Amino acid sequence: MPKHKRQELAKIDGTHKDNPARRKAIVPVRDKRPEPSLLVQGDELTLELWHETCDTLSFMGFLKYEDGPTIEAYVLNYGLLLRCIQEIHQNGDTTITRDGGTKASGAATNYGRYVQTHIRLLSELGLTPSSRTKLAPPESRSNNEDSAVGDLLKKLAGG
Repeated sequence: MPKHKRQELAKIDGTHKDNPARRKAIVPVRDKRPEPSLLVQGDELTLELWHETCDTLSFMGFLKYEDGPTIEAYVLNYGLLLRCIQEIHQNGDTTITRDGGTKASGAATNYGRYVQTHIRLLSELGLTPSSRTKLAPPESRSNNEDSAVGDLLKKLAGG
């Protein structure tokens, strides 16, 4: 791309050095709680998980309206995971084949898939210790400096 084209694009997207007023400011926005989808509302368990997850994220200060689809995927997957656990407890984790052998039951097979997805979504929503560590303030900051996220992370860590 020719240099003058890059300069024109820089002017358009607001990063041009000659006019810093055109730069886009990052403004934290606190949107209202996302509404659960009809799919989530149709099941009492997933609706309860939705409200618990939204309450937790809101308390942590991370809840955004745009998180709705991720929260939906999380609660639907978590509901399926809990149903797999219930199925395994009732019927066991193996089934008998036609040959008289045993193989993993459908619930046991699905359980592994749901756990992998669950862990990935937990991390994406900031609900694991390692994902909260990534959000922790740098240690070089002054102890006198106020940080709502830092204070919350200290409380979550038990400090």
